[in-house]
Amino acid sequence: MGEGLEALVQRLGGVLLKFDKPVRTVGEAVEASGANLRQVVKSILFMTGKGPVLVMVDGGSRVDLDKLSGILGPVRLATAREVEEITGFKVGAVPPIGVKVRTIMDPKVLENKYVIGGGGDIDRLLSIDPRKILEYQGAEILDVKEEG
Repeated sequence: MGEGLEALVQRLGGVLLKFDKPVRTVGEAVEASGANLRQVVKSILFMTGKGPVLVMVDGGSRVDLDKLSGILGPVRLATAREVEEITGFKVGAVPPIGVKVRTIMDPKVLENKYVIGGGGDIDRLLSIDPRKILEYQGAEILDVKEEG
């Protein structure tokens, strides 16, 4: 079995934050962590004809499915079951690191010194430098967010 999330977070200079309540949504993450909307990173799993792809956008943005389809071909949002089977984590807890699938990061995510993302469980968040995510995941930087 591979390196556990806690060890990986520590090795990459991140911090796991534990809370007494669920932090599954962007709003809950902002409220619990004190971060702003743009510092939250959403890790969203999509299914393509060539397999799963993890897409990351900031908490104030939405993935533009037309842009994503233009890059990957036909895409659909993974089901909750697929998310858990592929990532090992429940929807709302998927961390931005340690998920061994093709990864796309919107460039806006890199505008932060650190980001807050899923921490592997519904009551945990992860604080980490987005450049560490980029490097570890081997992420592709592509503009995939909706404009506006």
